[in-house]
Amino acid sequence: MNEFIEIRFRRKGKPFPLKRQVDGGIEFDEPDPIERTVGVNFDAASPATRERMNSIRRVQGWDPGQFKLHVAVEDGALMLRGVNGHALPEGLYKLKVAIEEARTPRKFAVANVKHDGHAKVDIDVELDERGVRVDLDECDDGIRQLLDRSVIDDVAAVTWLEDGGRRPTRQACLLNLLASLRTRPTARSPLVHLVHDVYYVANDRVYAKVDRALVDTLQALADDPAKPFYAEGTPRSAVHGRLLSGLPEPPEIKTRFTALSSFRGEGRPSMQAVVAIPPPDLPHTYAEFDLDLGNPLQDVLGFFVHMGELLDGKPTNHLDMWKVLAKAKASDFLYYTVVAG
Repeated sequence: MNEFIEIRFRRKGKPFPLKRQVDGGIEFDEPDPIERTVGVNFDAASPATRERMNSIRRVQGWDPGQFKLHVAVEDGALMLRGVNGHALPEGLYKLKVAIEEARTPRKFAVANVKHDGHAKVDIDVELDERGVRVDLDECDDGIRQLLDRSVIDDVAAVTWLEDGGRRPTRQACLLNLLASLRTRPTARSPLVHLVHDVYYVANDRVYAKVDRALVDTLQALADDPAKPFYAEGTPRSAVHGRLLSGLPEPPEIKTRFTALSSFRGEGRPSMQAVVAIPPPDLPHTYAEFDLDLGNPLQDVLGFFVHMGELLDGKPTNHLDMWKVLAKAKASDFLYYTVVAG
């Protein structure tokens, strides 16, 4: 058998191949590619196919409504296969694909999988082509000093921000989070003073070396009756485990960091700070910061397949986040504007 579904992407009427599969999803073959999570809404498109799927569920011992697939990147395409050679039966299937920071059709595509064969589905993709115009001329001293200490992609952070060839979403992400750190919990006592340097910027979060006092500071804020932050304990999403796996420390030091603690700031947007609990003899530790407006798809690591309607949440788009922060107390520390693509 070994049936499968091949999903290929198009952009502006031309093939838009996938470059590779990465820990958090996929990368397209594009300049300065970003890691994009992928959600596949997958279900039967005919009664006969639904019955075949139910038969597979019974054989595999899966719960009703559950149907497992292997998702992988092969030859520039997204491949959906059964968990074994007999676990994706022939039939009519309907599917939609959600890709981080991209638009895809809202309507279902239909895949007709023949016996011992495969179906090919083409999905049109529209990317966010907006850019940013960065202006650091009147940058706050605390933010500027932090930028001067930071190196991103092996480049000085200020140079990285002023490089028009970099991903605008990542540049906006860094500047949005710096503005938030500069104003939380208050502009007079901001958390940015406890951040030594930023060493990695993703499209939805940043990773930084911080003073070990950040852990106690966030806990004190969580204990405050005014609740400027809430203590969440150990973060549940696997994506936060990258903070520990990617620590810029020698192996003998890295292995001494074993636990994470999550704190979430009040308000909209909500800033999450996930901090590595440091060994007792180190003066520093590491933290991951991100901003959320709602239930983020980004907290589903990599690929996921969902039966029924797609989740309402989607990854934080930091170009959209500018509009929200421009109306908040962080507006005095936003040093960029969004420009049309």
